[in-house]
Amino acid sequence: MAETKYLISKCSLMPTEGSTKEPHDLVRGIAAIDYYEGVENPTIALVVTFIDVDQVIGREGITGGEYYIDVTIKDGDEDEFKIESKKHKLILNSVKNMTTESNKQVASLEFVSVEAITNETSRLNKKFTGNVSQTVLDILTEDEKGIKTKKKVFGPKKEDEVEEDRATNSYSFVGNLRRPFDTIQWLCPKSQSSKESFGFLFYETLDGFHFRSIEQLLKQEAVPYQQADRPVEGNKILENNLNESNDIGMNLRQGMYANRTLYIDIENHTFQEVNFDVTQLKLKKPLKLLDGIEKHPSRLMFRVNDFGVAQVGAAKSEVQPESELAVYQNKSYIRNNLLFSQSLSISIPLNTTLRAGLMVEVKFPVKKEEGNEGAETYGSDKTNDASGKYLISNLRHLVGGGMGETQLELIRDVFTA
Repeated sequence: MAETKYLISKCSLMPTEGSTKEPHDLVRGIAAIDYYEGVENPTIALVVTFIDVDQVIGREGITGGEYYIDVTIKDGDEDEFKIESKKHKLILNSVKNMTTESNKQVASLEFVSVEAITNETSRLNKKFTGNVSQTVLDILTEDEKGIKTKKKVFGPKKEDEVEEDRATNSYSFVGNLRRPFDTIQWLCPKSQSSKESFGFLFYETLDGFHFRSIEQLLKQEAVPYQQADRPVEGNKILENNLNESNDIGMNLRQGMYANRTLYIDIENHTFQEVNFDVTQLKLKKPLKLLDGIEKHPSRLMFRVNDFGVAQVGAAKSEVQPESELAVYQNKSYIRNNLLFSQSLSISIPLNTTLRAGLMVEVKFPVKKEEGNEGAETYGSDKTNDASGKYLISNLRHLVGGGMGETQLELIRDVFTA
C-alpha cells in the first residue's frame, strides 16, 4: 500500500431496529477495512477485519443480521471517508475467517446494503407499463413488493449535481415473481437512451443507487491519472495491469460482431428474421477482424412478441408502439459488450472522492524514438497503447495500519473511444 497518514477514528457496531443488542466499539482492534462498489453490482459492500481482545463475537454469539456499521476515516483533522448506519444502512451479513485463541479472536465482518437483504425477500407480482426509468424508480422506492429504499436514486430524476438521465422508451412486462434487482438488471439492455443508443447500468455507490445510460456515463469529464517512475505533479498511478483486450472468441460467442434474432408474433401468427451487425453502429475505429466475419451471425436468438403482455391499456388499440418492442433492441447486446472490450487495473493513492461509474483518463509514458530528446511524453486516445479514457467498473478502498490505497478496475470501448 502507499504510505499515507489516514486514521480510522470510528468503527462501531450499531444494533438494528428492534434488536436487543448493545453498540460495540471496534476501532482499537481494527486491522483493515475493505470497501467495494461496481457498475455490475446492485449494492455496495464492506469487510472489516479486526482483532477482538474482548472476544465479543464469540461471547455475544454474533453471526449476522444484528448490527449496522459506522465508520469514519480521517486525513489529518478532516473526515475523508464516512459510512453512517442511519444513511447507508450497511448490515452485518456474515462473520468469516474467525480464529479463536485464549486471549483474542481475529475475524472478518462482511457488511452489505440492507437493500440486498430486502431484495431476497421481495417478489414483483404485478404488471408494469410506461417509461423504463419511471418503472425502475417505482420498483426502488414506491412499489409495495419492491425495495422501498430511502436512499437517493440517480438517473431517473435529478439528484444534487447529477443531471436527469431518463430512458426514452417505454416497456411493458409482468413481474412474474422476479426479485426487484434482477428485474432492473433485466431492463438495462432494453432501455434506450437516444434514437441510436441502447444500454443502461444499474448499481449502487456511496452516494446512492444509479440507473444511468452508458451514453451519458461516457460523456462525463474524466479525472486525469498518470504513471511515472519519478515524483510528478497531479494524480499518479502506483501500479497497472492490462487484464484483457478484445477477446475475439468470446465476442463471437456473444454475438457482438453479428447476430440474428428470430421473432414470433403469437397474435398475428407471423415470423420475422432480423439480422444486425456491428457495422450498423458506425464505429469511429475499425474492427481488426477477418474480412467479412461481421457479416456472418455468430449468435442466434429466439423471441416471442407477446402483445398481450405489451398491452398498455384495456382497449385493444392501446398497445405498445412497435418501436419500443424487443425486436428493435438486439443492438443493445453489441453496445453492452463493446463497453467491456478492454479492461485495465490500476492502483492509486487513496482517493475516496472517486465512485464506480465515473470516468478517468490514464496516461502511460511513451518510449521516445532514438535520438529524440525532450520532455517525457504520454500516450492518449489517439495512440495505440493503453492510455486513454476509461469508465470505473469496480472500485476498492483499502485502509489499515495508517496506510491507504484505492484499486480501480477500468473498462473502455476501444472502437468508439
